[in-house]
Amino acid sequence: MFAPALPRRFFHLVRQVDTRGFVGDFRRLRHVSSADSTHEVRAALAASQNVLFCGHFNTGKLTILKALGEHCATTLGRRVALVSADVRRASRLDGYLLHHFIGLRMSADDLPSQEQLEGTLERHMRLMESTYAGSFPSLGNTDVLILDSLERIPSVVLRSMDVVSRRQRGRPQEAFGGLRVFAAADFWRLPVHPTSDTGDYLFQLDSWDEMFPKQILLERTHGQEKKLNDFTLKALYGNLNSADIKELEQLSAKDSLKQGYAAEKGAGVAAPFTEDENDALLMPPLLNALDGPGSVDSMGPQSITPWDDLITNSKAIPYFMPRFPKQPSVKILPSRHRQLKRIEIGNFLVSILVQSCTAVSVGLVDSLNVEPGSKVQLILDGQASYGVPAGAIGEVMQLKDHHITVHFPNEQRTLDIPRMRITTFHPQFPEITYEIRQFPLFPRQCVCPMSILMYDHAYHLNLNGRRMVDTNDLGNLLARMRSFSDFTLRNTRDVLNRDGMVHEPTRIYYHMVKGLPMTSAPEQWCRNCKSFVLSSGFFAHWHACIRAVRWCTECNKSIPLELLEPHREKHQVVLCLDCGQAVEWRQWEAHRLSCSAMMREVSPDNEFLPLRTRQLALELGLDKRDLHTMRSFSRSILPQSKVGVQ
Repeated sequence: MFAPALPRRFFHLVRQVDTRGFVGDFRRLRHVSSADSTHEVRAALAASQNVLFCGHFNTGKLTILKALGEHCATTLGRRVALVSADVRRASRLDGYLLHHFIGLRMSADDLPSQEQLEGTLERHMRLMESTYAGSFPSLGNTDVLILDSLERIPSVVLRSMDVVSRRQRGRPQEAFGGLRVFAAADFWRLPVHPTSDTGDYLFQLDSWDEMFPKQILLERTHGQEKKLNDFTLKALYGNLNSADIKELEQLSAKDSLKQGYAAEKGAGVAAPFTEDENDALLMPPLLNALDGPGSVDSMGPQSITPWDDLITNSKAIPYFMPRFPKQPSVKILPSRHRQLKRIEIGNFLVSILVQSCTAVSVGLVDSLNVEPGSKVQLILDGQASYGVPAGAIGEVMQLKDHHITVHFPNEQRTLDIPRMRITTFHPQFPEITYEIRQFPLFPRQCVCPMSILMYDHAYHLNLNGRRMVDTNDLGNLLARMRSFSDFTLRNTRDVLNRDGMVHEPTRIYYHMVKGLPMTSAPEQWCRNCKSFVLSSGFFAHWHACIRAVRWCTECNKSIPLELLEPHREKHQVVLCLDCGQAVEWRQWEAHRLSCSAMMREVSPDNEFLPLRTRQLALELGLDKRDLHTMRSFSRSILPQSKVGVQ
């Protein structure tokens, strides 16, 4: 059933795009052999130690990792494992997901303890060597590990990988047991921790500098204007002042508003800036400045398609999960997948293929829902003969079984867009394939911050600060834009005025990597202990502070780190299932005894309780208060105040 094993260095998955469909470039690694990539590869190899590349989107991290992997495999003859914690970036690398590499279940919600994780990793390593005969990479049979999306890996997992590698590879004094690791991370994508935005991050591990002695920060956004790149860095670091905000909004409106206004006059449609009354009050002065003799004629190239407003993530979620999508992705399993799953190696291989080849993994929409008249954008670059680049906006003209007819007014082309077909298989078992098919389109009606970060090439948008709610949304969205003519920006101050919109631990860590002070002021504010610290010793203070105390916002005081968990239990919010009231756990006992909407008393006449429960309760002498019920939930579920929310 299985083909003979190839040399052990071929540790990769093969993803092929069928030329009979849409030939989309989902990897976007065209600069692997460029001079910049070659220079970074030489510098990383010359370091003779583990290297970490940090930076925001489109700084070339994945390109450098791919170039390093190819050089180590082809030139040096090393056994290379390409691994990523993100399914989209794993597909771009033609590599494995981290869960498959270390043997964790994808569906596990709660991570086990470090001891249990170490046992799982060791069993998986033995399984790779014995049952799977080295057909798949593991921590034991790999010479070079290319590890991407490090920010998505929990600290306990990385710590367990280090401990197990030291023990199993027989080199306990070296990080990862002597395994050469080249990693990349975008820590700007980290969310603020639900209970603390200062601690428990990867780069705060005690052994972090030992794991990655060389840390490189990449800050140049490839394919982006220099001026916009400077604003992107300022937005990420939280350094935008009033003058910067005014200049950024004016530069984005200078070209973009002209194009949008020309489209409005030419097409006779409503201006895209009037989504709500408060926003509409801000835009007429800018539009009126363009409304003059010959203003439209002197604009130069004009956009025919009106620009789209950003919607919130919560409003876009129903669009991503329609119950009956009109264009669902088509999944084709191996012809004998049921028989294969009865064999241990076959079951493991099919699980890898099924979870690694999805529509989302190659940058496509899993449940597409468009109809004639819908406004869509092309997600990926296709054949050169199409003449339509990725990000082009068009209107659906006709739906057919195997293609969608889309008219692109700016490019003046009408194309039949077929489905994109991607086949995934292991090079040692080419007869076992998994295929995914989907149209490379995205509906413009559900463009939100989450979709812009998930699917590339989203341009010609009206970015609104009131629609941004996640950490570093402003900087991450600006990093996706090529120039100021790709977007308009407004209500920027609404983003910066919110607490937690800039990830403070990442900001401090990147300043430490660069070796630059946080500020030129003599004192620096520490968000962990809520005190001013001398700028000259801030990094040393921060390093010790996050390992000693945490700030409790409920009590408004510092709590020792060893007492943090029991202290948090006092503030745990529970919901009384009888009266529907949210109560803190420390107040639960008093509420349980005084709640008016109690359950019915335990008696033989209460038919709503099982008979056996009633009998046991009566035998034990339990009263109705002991059957009072509650469930735990997060504070984010509590009703939020509508004051000041637009």
